[in-house]
Amino acid sequence: MEIKQTIQILIEPDEDLRETLEAFRQVKQSLSNPCFNAGDPLNQIELHRSSYSSVAGKVNSQMTCSAIRLVAASYITAKRNGHKIDKFFNFKRRHALFLIGKKGRDADFRKDGTLSIWTVSGRKRINYTVPEYFKPFLREAKEIDSINVVDRKGRLIGLVCLALEVPDPKGIHPVGVDLNETNVLVAVDADNQELFIPGISHSVANTKTRKTKKRLQRKLSSRKAEKRDTRSVRRLLKRLARKQSNRTKTFCQTVAKQFVSWCPEDSVIVLEDLKIPKVSKKMKAKKGVQRRLSQWARGTLTTWINSNAEKRGILVVKVNPAYTSQDCSRCGLRGIRHRHKFLCPSCSFSAHADLNAAVNIRNRYTVLRHSGALSMAPEALPTSTVQVHSGEGKLTRYRKVSGSN
Repeated sequence: MEIKQTIQILIEPDEDLRETLEAFRQVKQSLSNPCFNAGDPLNQIELHRSSYSSVAGKVNSQMTCSAIRLVAASYITAKRNGHKIDKFFNFKRRHALFLIGKKGRDADFRKDGTLSIWTVSGRKRINYTVPEYFKPFLREAKEIDSINVVDRKGRLIGLVCLALEVPDPKGIHPVGVDLNETNVLVAVDADNQELFIPGISHSVANTKTRKTKKRLQRKLSSRKAEKRDTRSVRRLLKRLARKQSNRTKTFCQTVAKQFVSWCPEDSVIVLEDLKIPKVSKKMKAKKGVQRRLSQWARGTLTTWINSNAEKRGILVVKVNPAYTSQDCSRCGLRGIRHRHKFLCPSCSFSAHADLNAAVNIRNRYTVLRHSGALSMAPEALPTSTVQVHSGEGKLTRYRKVSGSN
């Protein structure tokens, strides 16, 4: 099975390359207003037909087409995610996308260890450094797709997209996973081995940052009322936001790596197919509940679990989450959950509530598989993630499988 992997490289400083990044940013900014189209964004083809001639010549033709695709994709993604588009976007980050291999010749990795790349001053060869962790990925890459060069605090970082060959997932041993806020991940494998990963330290750090931001925002409001300069406060608020974002990202990466490394070979990771409503002002919930939902990085953690599972050739499925935390994992009847304790009045079974939910998630997938609702043959698995809806007794995959509706 082929997967995509992005690695980072450090590129030697070069002024011509920096000018190329700025030229690419200017092309994207020039395309932003035409793509906005008075609130009715254009798609890639429409934007290409209407604006290609006006921006051609600033960078090469292939990079111009890449800029058109990226700008159109930004508006489409914002619209799909429900964001209100009432003005055109400003593209401030200096970066440029260079296609490699079959798709283009904007850049190429030479055998002498240099990066041959197009710049506004012509083709150049620039030295680069690959971190030790990423060297095996670059060495074993089946194909190098592209490199996105970013100017990050004066350093030129290359984000290289690779195609890697990994084993096809077999999905034999189910591992039930319950994602929570306090215990961020609770898992049970087929042999009833348990894994608890607490998230209380991460939650405490976020609470401390939130209180600091709240205090600074009050200070910002008072300074604005006095018509005083607020630049230092705004700068500090931005730094705290970046720090919290980086902390959450690192935490999710660490948890996902620890969990996937714990999973046995040929496992199938079973997650809940939760549909959590987007936090908004119209949401009928207390402020504390809204804040907890917005800070719960469940989506980020799921993304990293999928990424790490792909590398190990482990299948990931999703099941219907209905009553997984309320049903008894021993007798199947409805029980009572109070905070972290679960008690079944029918069979007197008691356990940790998150552990009981993880067992129910695992068992739900096992029952469906034994009933014949699932087709687990490798040729029937075009992707490493599937969805299982037990209420309807059928399987839905992210990509259509022959024989399923």
